[in-house]
Amino acid sequence: MPKDPSIKGHIVFDCDGTLISSQEAIFKAIQVLMSETLERPVDRAEVLEKYTADMAQLAARFGLDVENEEVRNHLIKRWTELSNQNEFRYALFEGIEELILKLSEMGYRLYVWTARDRMSTLAILKSLNVAKHFYEFRCFDDTTPKPHPMGLEEMVGEFDRSKTLMIGDSTTDIQGAKSFGCVSVGALWCSFANEAYMDELNVDYKARTPDEIIKIVEQVYS
Repeated sequence: MPKDPSIKGHIVFDCDGTLISSQEAIFKAIQVLMSETLERPVDRAEVLEKYTADMAQLAARFGLDVENEEVRNHLIKRWTELSNQNEFRYALFEGIEELILKLSEMGYRLYVWTARDRMSTLAILKSLNVAKHFYEFRCFDDTTPKPHPMGLEEMVGEFDRSKTLMIGDSTTDIQGAKSFGCVSVGALWCSFANEAYMDELNVDYKARTPDEIIKIVEQVYS
């Protein structure tokens, strides 16, 4: 296939733990819940500062009296409603949407390689309004699963591997990238990412926040 001069390069993303987070969705739901209940804006920073998985403790940290039956019932009812809305089941990590848009604007073609099934992958990314920015997907039920590099081979096998990036938070992402021979980038913005294991696998680059990816991309393509 002839090279498309409009495509500057090829960048592959893992999905869970790299693009999307159930934890981030919880933070967003708490923002809505507390903003409504307290009748004032509650930002992400305040949620992170006061967060605990115990709803009673969380409410107390926001100054709410959970011994008050009316307050308690309101919190339970509204939290249940929010938890069952798709937008609060999964969320993009902070800075991911901006990263996707920036890379697309810069002329890079984007892909998703995931251990999640295709149906839920597309449903989630469409609901978050970012699926349209990805050229191709390889999911658990499409090909040989990670860490086997078949998914990468099928999507970007014809391109220069030294100029193709695989960004992921798990050891299988890095193992797959290493087996395939492309540039591996460890996504450390997920709390479950294991930096020590990535170092053992000799990951090529590490990014602690999504915006650090831009500098890595510029370095690889310089």
